[in-house]
Amino acid sequence: MDEPLADEPPEPIDLTIDTGARPHRVWAALTDPELVSDWFTDASPIGRVGDPYRLDFGEGSVIDGVITELEPDHRFAYTWTWADADAHEETMVAWTITPREDGGSEIRLVHDGWGEAGLDTSIRDDHEGYWIGYLEDLTAVLAEAG
Repeated sequence: MDEPLADEPPEPIDLTIDTGARPHRVWAALTDPELVSDWFTDASPIGRVGDPYRLDFGEGSVIDGVITELEPDHRFAYTWTWADADAHEETMVAWTITPREDGGSEIRLVHDGWGEAGLDTSIRDDHEGYWIGYLEDLTAVLAEAG
């Protein structure tokens, strides 16, 4: 995990999906703990900007973060630090929901800060692989919800 960094810091993970779900439904899927568990993992309830935010993947795999942005039906962002990681290994996750003309939504996920956290491309790429799978699950859950 402590491999030397290349000359260039790892690029942000920047993934976008489209869904027929309206922004308020997408917002609920991203922030309501019961709905988040349908496609992602156990999540703490969201509070206000500055409040803690926790994701628990089980078997000791826990993300401890802090909510940094909260704009209902549009943007949700938080810090991302594995509970067993060094404090400086903090990255940022941001979700942006953009309404489409057809009533659906575009969902953009950006996970950034790899270089600042001292993390290498292989760790970034591992996270990207997981995010791709979770976004597929989110797309399926939103499609089922109608």
